[in-house]
Amino acid sequence: MTGERLLVIAPHGRDAQVIVDRLGVAGVVAQVAGADEIVAAIEASALAAAIIADEAMTRFDLVALAAALAAQPSWSDCAFLLLTRRDFGGWTRAQITALLGNVTMLERPLRADALVSAARSALRARARQHKAQAYIAAREVAEAQVRALAADLENRVVVRTRALSRALADRQAIEAQLRESEANYRFTVELSRQIPWIADREGRLVNAGDNWHDVTGLARDGALGAGWQASVHPDDLVFFDVAWRESVAALTPFECEFRLRKACGSYAWFRSRAAPRLDAAGAVVRWYGTLEDIDARRHSEVRLAQTQSDLANMSRLSAMGTMASTLAHELNQPLTAVVNYVRGSRRLLEGSDEQAPVRAALIEADRNAVRAGEIVRRVRAFVARGEVQRLPESLNALVREAYAVARIEARSTGVFIRLDLHPGLPEVMVDRIQVQQVLTNLLRNATEALAGRTAPRIVVSTAPVSASRASTTGPAANLYEVTVRDNGAGVPDSTQARLFDTFNTSKPNGMGVGLSICRTIIEAHGGHIWHRPARGGGAVFGFTLVAVPE
Repeated sequence: MTGERLLVIAPHGRDAQVIVDRLGVAGVVAQVAGADEIVAAIEASALAAAIIADEAMTRFDLVALAAALAAQPSWSDCAFLLLTRRDFGGWTRAQITALLGNVTMLERPLRADALVSAARSALRARARQHKAQAYIAAREVAEAQVRALAADLENRVVVRTRALSRALADRQAIEAQLRESEANYRFTVELSRQIPWIADREGRLVNAGDNWHDVTGLARDGALGAGWQASVHPDDLVFFDVAWRESVAALTPFECEFRLRKACGSYAWFRSRAAPRLDAAGAVVRWYGTLEDIDARRHSEVRLAQTQSDLANMSRLSAMGTMASTLAHELNQPLTAVVNYVRGSRRLLEGSDEQAPVRAALIEADRNAVRAGEIVRRVRAFVARGEVQRLPESLNALVREAYAVARIEARSTGVFIRLDLHPGLPEVMVDRIQVQQVLTNLLRNATEALAGRTAPRIVVSTAPVSASRASTTGPAANLYEVTVRDNGAGVPDSTQARLFDTFNTSKPNGMGVGLSICRTIIEAHGGHIWHRPARGGGAVFGFTLVAVPE
């Protein structure tokens, strides 16, 4: 696959470069390209895969693209990852499939890990195509050799027949030809990496290839009968023997992987295959088998598993950076509340000797300080072990606690928050701190969006999910939602598709992780987070949670 490239085309802004950068972080090399460059790469068999935003389809000369795809070699089937919206950019799924063929549609907004996984799958598929190409080429060569050998053998049969009809004088020439044919067959077998063997109808070894000695260091005659068992690893011998006896008894093809001691004294993995040759009555004449060294393949599988484990560890290290951003992002609100309550307490002490308001304010300050500590503890636990603590909690109580924190900032900016809680909601199985942080973040965003508005207001509601919305949020049974509605300017159409993407922000000093973290938390709880425009102006953000099973 040398020289092939993973190309990316996305015409809007720096979308293509952002995709390339995200893939690069995961170790996947990609390049930004134009439509003509992608077509040229297909024609030159230099395209490993292509990532195409659906809006970029208009950039292609569809006739040239279709011609390039149709002209691919038989082994080649270029993979396309189409980043599409629900409407497929004006195309139908059938049209896209008919044009591109090997296409995987990835609905946006798309998480980075899903993009990386899809890109790697496409590259692995391309690698398999190249393996198929090599296999086809090798098979064609082998078939040509077989045809040549068959033609040669047929010619020899003709020559032999003619020689027999001529006279005894030609017999020596015919025998010489037979000896040459046997030598060719023996040479072919000796060049093979597989060791041929033959067993009788009871499964006893009666013949083994000459390379048995080269591999095991043991005499070929010593392997006959059950002598070969001395070279099998003790831990594998019983399993191998049982499998072989079962095949012999059932007259079924045999295949087994086991460890065999080599001439150097170390054990290596081998695969043995065999099948019976039956006579006209269905009785076994002989068992014919091969022994193949697969040690390199087994070690490659082990290395692959280790590599996958290492990649998972690297992903967790990357997540630690995101968690650090979470701490800075989520601790701001409760710590601000602590400062406000403490400062208010100081003013109360200066203006009055009454102690009750002071005590109440200090209690609130203490609660928010404890809340901040809980956030730190939970985040640190997640980074260290990837664990969260989920317990049955009252959904309405969670909302009230988050409201108590958010109203401090809201009052300071003149924003009115109203609760509209559905009575009698069941408990939900959640990490209380995490879900409260989601709601606090949504309330803070709504408060900031109302800056400078006339009569700014926010309504926080809880309710069961109606059956009419079950198709977008999941099954309605045992599903409950929390919504935050404001009467601000709403979310611009240009940013709605990427609202919950990491590093997507409209704030001058924002990090673009708040809503992304919210989505991660809610989806980890089996819920769904969403946005829609509010009637009469503004925005509605909401999320769903699953009730505790009865």
